[in-house]
Amino acid sequence: MLAPVVLELADLSEADLSEASLQGANLRGVELRGAILRGADLKKARLQEANLWGADLRGAQLQRVDLQGADLTRAGLQGADLRGAKLQGANMVQADLREANLQGVQFKDVDLYKANLQGADLRGADLTDAAGITRAQRESARLE
Repeated sequence: MLAPVVLELADLSEADLSEASLQGANLRGVELRGAILRGADLKKARLQEANLWGADLRGAQLQRVDLQGADLTRAGLQGADLRGAKLQGANMVQADLREANLQGVQFKDVDLYKANLQGADLRGADLTDAAGITRAQRESARLE
């Protein structure tokens, strides 16, 4: 088995990493602004403090990924699977989370201002400490 990829602090802005296999990769602090990660396998990857502003993560496999302190402003996460993701302190302002799987995720100190949660699966998720979330956002998601 190959060792996990280590790209800590790399600049991969606007890179096309569609369908890339980055499972368990160390991407801490990586610059991925505007990158295309559509359908990428990022299970268990470490993306703490990464800049994913405007990144395309549609359909990405993000189970148990560590995104603590990451900037996901305007990121496209439609249909992404984030079950078990660590999001503490992440910025998800205007992120598109339509139809994303966020089951059991804790949104401690996560900013969801104007994030699109339409059809997102939030069953078992803890939104208690989420910032910027409105009643309309909650009602557009699946909570039960």
